[in-house]
Amino acid sequence: MDYKKIILDLSKTQEERIQAAFHLENGTDEESIAALAKALETDPSPIVRHECAFSLGETACSSLAGLPLMKAAKEDPNIFVRHESLLALGTLGEKSFIPFIKEFLHDKDKEIRESAEIALQRIA
Repeated sequence: MDYKKIILDLSKTQEERIQAAFHLENGTDEESIAALAKALETDPSPIVRHECAFSLGETACSSLAGLPLMKAAKEDPNIFVRHESLLALGTLGEKSFIPFIKEFLHDKDKEIRESAEIALQRIA
């Protein structure tokens, strides 16, 4: 199966796209991470975007996954996608992410503040 196509195919069900995200998290190739990043930015479902953020964190490829996760943490309209994007940054474990994550310690949303704290603990 071509999970890179499935994740971006909106004619597929949310569950099919979520399953594609889980399969892609095991791929550290640029195309797999690019497909996850595109779905994180464009999928209309917050549930799918949340799972894409999680999967990007599991790729262990901070050089490719970091920027899409930062963008989602800052710009996604859904609090759960923002929360998962911060946690995924923490999972990636790059010390260079610390200043960015610290910006969220004073977010208006308690869930985001707590997610930033957890992300920082994961990196430390």
